[in-house]
Amino acid sequence: FFRTLEAIFGFTPHGATSSSKIYSIYFTMPVEMIFDGDNKPVIASRDDILHSIKKTAYSILILISLISILSPHDYTPFGKTVAGEYHEYIIISEYLHPGHLGNCFLIALLFQQALGLGDAIFGNIVQILFGYKVVQGMRNPMLEATSPSDFWGRRWNVLVHSVMKRGVYKPIRKYSSSLLASLGVFVASGLFHE
Repeated sequence: FFRTLEAIFGFTPHGATSSSKIYSIYFTMPVEMIFDGDNKPVIASRDDILHSIKKTAYSILILISLISILSPHDYTPFGKTVAGEYHEYIIISEYLHPGHLGNCFLIALLFQQALGLGDAIFGNIVQILFGYKVVQGMRNPMLEATSPSDFWGRRWNVLVHSVMKRGVYKPIRKYSSSLLASLGVFVASGLFHE
């Protein structure tokens, strides 16, 4: 949807429209292709492909490990808590209980790994089958981010960040202020996640 918006408003990278093959890959695959200064897709090197395959194998290993740890404990290895289940009243001390925070962290890590694996699989398809280099979409944000800005802007789901920028922010910014463009991205993100 957001790639369609970027096309409607003219913010699709010029290289994505250079041939029908590249156009098809760009608009059908949930990856962010890399284009050089001449707006041509960057060709994935053998090292890029090997690195991507290793990252995929690593993601699979971590995901299997997390599931193996969490599954026998009903995904609550630090014990069950009643922190806001079934729309109950929220008690801050239960939310801040170390067991609850530990369970939430592990589930978030599991979710990050699952998204990262999906991204890695599609990235491998584009790099191996078509030969084009892609951006790694999930860059281990939970364990490597140095700030909230680094987490959301450069590490967490880079594809969505990029398409929101080109499909929502830039079209609104073209006709109004950066404040309204940022608000538009916030609303679009909220609707997308709802």
